[in-house]
Amino acid sequence: MRPALAFLILLPFPLAAQEKKPDARVDAEALKGIWEIVSTTHDGKDVPAKGRTLVFSGNAFTAYTGDRPERTIAFTLDATTDPKRIDLDRGGKDGKAYGIYLLDKDELRLCYGEPGAERPRAFESNAGRKVFLVLLKRAKG
Repeated sequence: MRPALAFLILLPFPLAAQEKKPDARVDAEALKGIWEIVSTTHDGKDVPAKGRTLVFSGNAFTAYTGDRPERTIAFTLDATTDPKRIDLDRGGKDGKAYGIYLLDKDELRLCYGEPGAERPRAFESNAGRKVFLVLLKRAKG
């Protein structure tokens, strides 16, 4: 009877590990809503971000300056990598840009290259790298 008991004790552990597999749908759902841009850096230089927001819904977000929509960008998430990946589809001639993201409750960090640039490996934007680093906070209200 002891071998059967040992088997039953060990059985839940593999199942629990399978349940914790990262799921991009969970992150996509958590992103929904309005995010205020706190700061933006491009190619190592600060870029003005006051009054800018991103509104996430489904698999796209729209950038706003004040109440004026600027552009909508489709995205796909890959939550199985470390860091997690985001692919941005700007459409038309602008093409795709590849990046990484970190979602921590009401804070979001996006780091992505210009179209044609390599996907960043770290959350940094250094001169000559053609990388954007955007820090956001969920809008209150």
